[in-house]
Amino acid sequence: MSLLLESIRVDEGRFFNLPLHERRLNDSRRELFGAMEPVDLSASLSIPHQCRQGLFKCRVLCDERIRRVEFEAYARRAVRSLKLVRDDAISYSHKVEDKSAFTRLLELKVECDDILIVKKGLVTDTSFSNIALYDGSRWRTPASPLLRGTKREELISEGVLVEEDISPGDLCRFTRVSLINAMLDLGDTVLPPDAIV
Repeated sequence: MSLLLESIRVDEGRFFNLPLHERRLNDSRRELFGAMEPVDLSASLSIPHQCRQGLFKCRVLCDERIRRVEFEAYARRAVRSLKLVRDDAISYSHKVEDKSAFTRLLELKVECDDILIVKKGLVTDTSFSNIALYDGSRWRTPASPLLRGTKREELISEGVLVEEDISPGDLCRFTRVSLINAMLDLGDTVLPPDAIV
């Protein structure tokens, strides 16, 4: 079985959203590995001196216990277009290191920068992020994402995002689409709806 993966934002020497990462990691460890003793990320992780200035991604790989912790400088990828691809069988409810669920679908992106996956008639996620869509008054997010990302959960709990079933036909009623994940805040990567083809 693939190792669980948490990608945690480290910005200017500070971890972000650690309680949400910890909760998701421990829920997945319990479900997949029967691990009842929770991992305490704040006690287990320390930021190396060379990673205390700038933006870094901390990758925590885990099964019953933490197996590896890696830090890497983070550079935002340029995403200007998304290809709608359909897959009614795809499953990615636990954040794992193995991304093979997306490999075949990414081959379908043609000249686009990434994919936006439609499952059972509803928009879900890209290959690496949740999405938020602005309708002129509120930010919405698909009610049935492939993965319940930590940034998505934070924005829902703050009342910034509202969950909604969104079909491909609904995309035209939005004015902006933002990609969100642990490393991408709302508004960091924004596309117009016509960038989704």
